[in-house]
Amino acid sequence: MSDVARIEIPLPFSQTREMNAWLLRGDPLTLVDTGLRNEAALASLERGLRGQGVSLEALELVLCTHHHIEHVGLAPEIRRRSGATVAVLDRVAVRCAEHDALVARDRRYAEELMASHGTPGAIIASNDGFWDVELRSAEAFHADLLLAAGDHVRAGGRDLRVVFRPGHSRTDTLFVDDAGAVAFAGDHLLAEIASNTEILPAPGEPRPRARVKYLEGLRSTAAMPLARVFTGHGAVIENHAELIRSRLVAHGQRAARIVDRLREAPATAWDLACALWRRATVEHQPLLVLWEVLGHLDVLAADGVVRERTGHDDRATFALAEARAG
Repeated sequence: MSDVARIEIPLPFSQTREMNAWLLRGDPLTLVDTGLRNEAALASLERGLRGQGVSLEALELVLCTHHHIEHVGLAPEIRRRSGATVAVLDRVAVRCAEHDALVARDRRYAEELMASHGTPGAIIASNDGFWDVELRSAEAFHADLLLAAGDHVRAGGRDLRVVFRPGHSRTDTLFVDDAGAVAFAGDHLLAEIASNTEILPAPGEPRPRARVKYLEGLRSTAAMPLARVFTGHGAVIENHAELIRSRLVAHGQRAARIVDRLREAPATAWDLACALWRRATVEHQPLLVLWEVLGHLDVLAADGVVRERTGHDDRATFALAEARAG
């Protein structure tokens, strides 16, 4: 058997329909990412482990690549049953320790963000289910081992270096085996789809310019000498630098579409979302598409291409910078 095995766990609300937990054989026996906190995910994890000749109770270490619910949701249950050490980036630990309170805070922040960028009230209200899933699919827990960027952790017979790569989330972590030229990257880079960038600040921090940081991180990842990237969803990546180049091209193309729309007239982020996607898509995933648009606008603003203004109604609109307007 391979020293790394993929265990696919159902993810019913996601475009990918599943997520990957990675079993690392060796000392200590390690699981990277866990699945949601629900019976179907737990049953799939146990079934997948049995298929590899391993019981859940045998796990010794759990690593989580970021704080999103499908990546941490079962960590407390695994620890209760196995006694495994749960090791996460310090920022992940803070988020997981205050899960319920921070979901409520993120919900309020997201609703205010959506309203300030032109999302209709009825659409904001229709997004309630997103937060209900967030709340019930994980539970608060305190990690056993807090990691920082640059640390090393022994996992599955490998020496893994901890790399902080924020963007998709504010806690994204790569676990890099430099000797083996592989990385366990969570959702930092996916084979089939482009990762979204979450615009939710940590408590006490300003709104993150998540896509600016994400693109910086992608370029750094492209320069890494990796043979394989084990992802949070979908296939293993064996051409990470080439894939990143194609993602950067796609980013530029979408940004160009936003600029073309702003040549017609200033617009809210909601207006731009409706111009980029079918109405059904925008209404089905309003927060995700708003994050996508705001991410592109943040990059364009950082490059001096667009500017943001807030009107008397507290709604933000975007326009081309004066030198670009013509």
